[in-house]
Amino acid sequence: MWFGISASTVAQLLMLAQVSASAVVPAKSEDLCKATLSSAPPSAASGLAAEAAFLEAGEAAGRRGGGLSMLQLAASAQESLQLRRVLSARSRRSPGGAPISPVRNFKGVSMLCLQLPISEAFRREAANGMAFGLGQDPRPLELDDSGFAEVRIADFPDAQLGWKGTVGASEIENVPHRLLSVRLPILRGGEKMYQTVFALSDDDVAVLIYRMSSGIPVKLANISFPATASFPGGLGTNASRRGLNIFQAKNIRDGGEADLTSVEALLAHPEMNFGTEMSNLLPLASSKHNLVFKQLMTKATIANARKVDVEVSMSDGAWDGFSWMLADSKPVNAWWVQADLEVTTTLVSEKRPTLGINPFSDALLYDRVLGEVLTEKEKPPKVKFAYTHGDVIWFTTKIDQKKVTPYLAPGLTLRSDEAVVWHVRWQPADFLNPWGMRGSQHDFLDIEYNELWVTMPVTYKGRNFTYPILMLLDEDVGQMAGQDSAGCPKKLANLTYTFSPQPGQGSEVFLDVNRHGRHVLNVTGKMSGITDKPIVGVNDNKDPAGEILWVMSHQFPWDPAVDRPKYFFLRGVQQTKEQRGLDNLRVSYGAGAPEPLAEWFVGEPIEGGYIRMNQDWLPSLDTPFDWQFEDVDPDEFVEWWKVAFPVLYM
Repeated sequence: MWFGISASTVAQLLMLAQVSASAVVPAKSEDLCKATLSSAPPSAASGLAAEAAFLEAGEAAGRRGGGLSMLQLAASAQESLQLRRVLSARSRRSPGGAPISPVRNFKGVSMLCLQLPISEAFRREAANGMAFGLGQDPRPLELDDSGFAEVRIADFPDAQLGWKGTVGASEIENVPHRLLSVRLPILRGGEKMYQTVFALSDDDVAVLIYRMSSGIPVKLANISFPATASFPGGLGTNASRRGLNIFQAKNIRDGGEADLTSVEALLAHPEMNFGTEMSNLLPLASSKHNLVFKQLMTKATIANARKVDVEVSMSDGAWDGFSWMLADSKPVNAWWVQADLEVTTTLVSEKRPTLGINPFSDALLYDRVLGEVLTEKEKPPKVKFAYTHGDVIWFTTKIDQKKVTPYLAPGLTLRSDEAVVWHVRWQPADFLNPWGMRGSQHDFLDIEYNELWVTMPVTYKGRNFTYPILMLLDEDVGQMAGQDSAGCPKKLANLTYTFSPQPGQGSEVFLDVNRHGRHVLNVTGKMSGITDKPIVGVNDNKDPAGEILWVMSHQFPWDPAVDRPKYFFLRGVQQTKEQRGLDNLRVSYGAGAPEPLAEWFVGEPIEGGYIRMNQDWLPSLDTPFDWQFEDVDPDEFVEWWKVAFPVLYM
């Protein structure tokens, strides 16, 4: 049970935990996520009897961790476990008959393609096995020392990536976007390939779909691109993210006609990506399976190709950028290309390295997930939780069980007809410093963000859990970290969250959530007197039904028998500082297919309230250990994924 557990036991469990990382500041330059909040300073702790024990356990684990992050501790422990669980497996390609078409077409693509020399810093990363996530021998992929890095920045006006509803039974949706990608040359058994190690896009739906379908570690950015169907002479392109001007190419000049055969061959180089979902990487999660790569094959029908001269500049920040991978910003070769692209995705399965993989190395984590910190306000005092000084409002509401059931992950059934919807603003959060294990006096990645949780009461194998069916937030780093590490169903949104005056007796509460112009949720109410009833799934540290069940991850089911989705169970640990009622509660829901709250819920809210709390995460202590990372049935996953597609990605 939770109470009376020893510090040493919790420390050992922390070593095996995989954190549901959900943190960092809105990409303010993207204008998708806007949030405001006025809040009161922390009040005196009310607390639970076990909180001191949890704090003591977290501190003990931090002393044992030697300053490592919880994620790094998890990877280290899992590598040790893998030593005892190495399985022999041959490299093989996935069988045919994928449940969805592996071919995608992009019409009218315009692209600036650059070749640049690789830096010594990146060569050292590759020699150490960390550049491609492969920490130990055997290494199925190695850096091709004879090749050049490729930087591509492209406009995709016709990208049929989305679905308005159920996959295969609804209308396909165009997702026009721009994409910057950095591809490094690799060798796989002597075959020359590339791997995309850094990418940016200006559309958040494209970000999710590329990450989960192609293993491309795309992050949200602003990208400007020449708005011309002809050659962009004298023009340029730019990519910036979270206030950092990462890439700029200007004064594009015509260098003459390019050889079409050579350009077609360049675009046709196979791409081998190991993905962003960490369930594919962690030995504990995947000890029964090989390492799965996503191989992309591109066939280009070129309408125009020109050699170009161009001036390039790049910048790295504290947490972001890719110029460190390159020896020089002067291109060795450069082309302007206009073409139609046909991209085919195939899964490739390789024997897992003996000592496992550490997806949490700084280089990999920075390139795939992190971004510059934009928090500007003065921070409150540091406490030993990763998620701190959270202002929470919550309400319960009746469920339309018939409408909700198709959206539940395989194996889950509703255990009651009441859902809990809650919203929090963390002030700040730092998933790189869980339980203060990296440093008890300060944050490493101190960020603030708003996050909405739509949760369902479910049963799995006879046990009760809380299942987050939809999450919306205004922080893209938190979105990617949560998606990758735990399968959190997170999408970006605009969230406006205010208290007038600051939280307390009589304070007016306002929350408005919208995404891509769609109304999702509006909540108003007035805070009332002090309460002390813990809420299951929010701040109840005792009820096992409050343990969180995730499906990691939401990768495309190219072949789910090979690339296996998995169940993952966590327990949130909260330190409640203040709790109040919420009167005059009024709620309105949106009904769009990507966020069908008006279909899921019926009637007026049953009750609601306010909570001020800190939070961190532990693995589930009540769930049988062999349930952790258990495979989801592949056929059931495909059918669920088709229905849930707009909720997951659109």
